[in-house]
Amino acid sequence: MNKALLTLAIAFVLARGSVFSAQAQTLSSLRIGDDVSRLATLGTPAATDRYKSFVVQKWNLSNGNELSVTTDGAGKIVYLESDWGGRAEVTECDLRDLRFGATTLSDLRRRFGSNGFAFERREGVIDIADGVVMVNSYEAGTSVVTFFTKIVGAPAKSGIGGPVGDRAKLDAISIADAGYAKSEWGERVYDPKYKKIEWK
Repeated sequence: MNKALLTLAIAFVLARGSVFSAQAQTLSSLRIGDDVSRLATLGTPAATDRYKSFVVQKWNLSNGNELSVTTDGAGKIVYLESDWGGRAEVTECDLRDLRFGATTLSDLRRRFGSNGFAFERREGVIDIADGVVMVNSYEAGTSVVTFFTKIVGAPAKSGIGGPVGDRAKLDAISIADAGYAKSEWGERVYDPKYKKIEWK
């Protein structure tokens, strides 16, 4: 193989790898950095709001789940969030082998090897009307992926019903642009065992 063909082959392989990596970090086939025009594939949003200089749109998906998309002033996606609809049955999510309403925080910790990281200005445990939500973030590629796991009923700190990690069930997943995440929630606070994850 001559030098020109070898260079072309290497460039092709690298390009394929970067495309696969980008496509892997998606929610409902959307990824961070996509143009707002891509949202047309979802149809008319159920709601549209403004947050600071951003536009937030929400869709009710056919499987009962909800998708929220935040775009910046340049019309680029900076935040995606997929929320479980809370139906009695569990539903698949965009990350292989994870299921809303079934995958636990303990499962996530085992899969990714750590508890992830938190942010200085974002609570790691959020009290809600019917329980608590645990918030665990990881870096995947250049984006921040966050898993929201929910415990219904007894407070997380009570220990009632077993370890917190085994009771907290996957309720939502988000992907954020790293710059957006930092501006909204501040610096990262890492678990001592933290390591970057692969979205696949």
